[in-house]
Amino acid sequence: MSRPIRGDEYVVNTMFAFSQYLNDFAYFSDIVRASTTDMFIIYGQPVLDIGMIFRPFLTGYLFLNQGQGLSFFWIGRLVFLFLVSFELGMLLTNKNKTFSCAYAFLITFAPVVQWWFAINGLVEQLIFGQLGVLLINWYMTIDDYKKRILIAIGLMISIGTFILVFYPSWQIPFAYVFVLLAAWIFLKNRSQFTYSKKDVLIIGIVLIIFSLIMAHVLSYSLETIKIILNTSYPGSEVFNGGGDVNIFSYYIPTLFYPLKQDGLLFGSNVCNFSVFIDLFPLPLVLSAIVLLYQKTKDKLLIGLLALYFILLIFYFIHLPDFIVDLTLRGHIKNSRLPPVITFVGILILIRAISNLKQNKHAKLFIIGSIALSLIMIAWTFVEFSQYYLSWMPIIAFILLGITFSVSFLSSSEKYQKMFLICIICLTFLGGALVNPVDSGTDVIFGSEHFKHVEEIVEKDPNGIWIINEDGHKINNMLIAAGARTINSVNTYPDLEKWQKIDPNNQSYETYNRYAHIMVNIVDNNDTVTNFTLIKPDLFQLNLKIDDLEKLNVSYIESAHNLDKHSNNNVHFTKLYEYKEHKIFKVDYV
Repeated sequence: MSRPIRGDEYVVNTMFAFSQYLNDFAYFSDIVRASTTDMFIIYGQPVLDIGMIFRPFLTGYLFLNQGQGLSFFWIGRLVFLFLVSFELGMLLTNKNKTFSCAYAFLITFAPVVQWWFAINGLVEQLIFGQLGVLLINWYMTIDDYKKRILIAIGLMISIGTFILVFYPSWQIPFAYVFVLLAAWIFLKNRSQFTYSKKDVLIIGIVLIIFSLIMAHVLSYSLETIKIILNTSYPGSEVFNGGGDVNIFSYYIPTLFYPLKQDGLLFGSNVCNFSVFIDLFPLPLVLSAIVLLYQKTKDKLLIGLLALYFILLIFYFIHLPDFIVDLTLRGHIKNSRLPPVITFVGILILIRAISNLKQNKHAKLFIIGSIALSLIMIAWTFVEFSQYYLSWMPIIAFILLGITFSVSFLSSSEKYQKMFLICIICLTFLGGALVNPVDSGTDVIFGSEHFKHVEEIVEKDPNGIWIINEDGHKINNMLIAAGARTINSVNTYPDLEKWQKIDPNNQSYETYNRYAHIMVNIVDNNDTVTNFTLIKPDLFQLNLKIDDLEKLNVSYIESAHNLDKHSNNNVHFTKLYEYKEHKIFKVDYV
């Protein structure tokens, strides 16, 4: 079944994409927000533009119908992420296919990846960050210049796609990770890398093409970026330390989030608590065995450990302002760091486990694994006791105990296969069960209500709509029918519009943000038009009837009867009613 917490996917991102079919895939849309809206740079949507070279998985929308385009977007990214992760795993493990496959499952079906699968560009960052590292490796180990040209183009697309995700809270820390991996690849291959003037020509031409396309995108979207950077949320927020020490155990309850989403602390949600299943403290223990006990000199493992502790410092410690500015730490939302920290934990885990040598203390490691499992379950139970059902800690203890045990013994091929089976079980439970399997788009385009909206829009395509409901979850549904909707999600604020009803900028801080918007129509005598901030990304507009004309509202969808609110200046005519949905035409006297 669809999950309400996934509203940003099926209510926002998908509806935005569907609305582009009625906008001829233009760069700017008058459907979203009922005003000129950049559809490319924020919540990147399909547009007919050269910039789409950096949005490859959205291209399906351009030549397929809505359902097929959505399917291409979802399935293409899932398959590509698994394949790219497997190939990077082959690099990390010196071509151990079993461990590489385990790594691919740990990344592709990580709880955080599946809970955030279609928004904020997490999947794109993982795909093209890892692909960029692979392409650098291939460029340095292949002498065929025809292939080098293709690789250089692929690297250009990878870097451009990563940059245009435009979500700094994940882009910045993930950039640290992929730059480290790229540096390792360069140092690893530099002695055998041969180059000539042809390489300078290839790289020069690709850089010129890259710069021209980016300049083109900036020429269209620079003003949008400026507006976003100056918003109250998320633009002006600065973050600096203060993290929760319990992040090391977050991966354990994520195993059960697909089955139970309520009961988390502070009213938070499963998306914000989701991470990669890094099996802490296994990455650190195995690294200690490899580096200290086996005395294996592994520069990548040392580098990954250094980065791991740097990210922990970012997360926990309040740093001086100059370091925050220099490292861009201030742009990284605290709740977005745990996924990156646990991603690095997986890299450490896979690199360390692939370097393990045969040991003679199997019983000792099994006993130690059981003890570690008990410690981790006890730790996580402290914070998540009100979330857990009675059977959950037992299942978690069994799964962790077995996985920890086979990890320590995985120098043998038999235990490597057992490790892979354990990883598949963990990721199936915590990740693969997250997303429902749906077919078709009839739930939207086949509904009677949607068809009535389409009929109205066909007769009056320039009409401006407002959704007046008790919640905000359906505010984007009508844009897929072409209805120009003021309170569809405002990915960035339309300050000129809001200042028409707030001429003195009294509520500037409230509406100057990325926002879901609830509109409540009120009688003129009840109150003045005002804005109320409910959450950082949600505000309510209490809108006086006479102020509807200032926003040029033509139609209102409402769960309430607005007829009784008609007055000498504004008249409401009911056009349609179906179940809880009513549509009113607004006329001004």
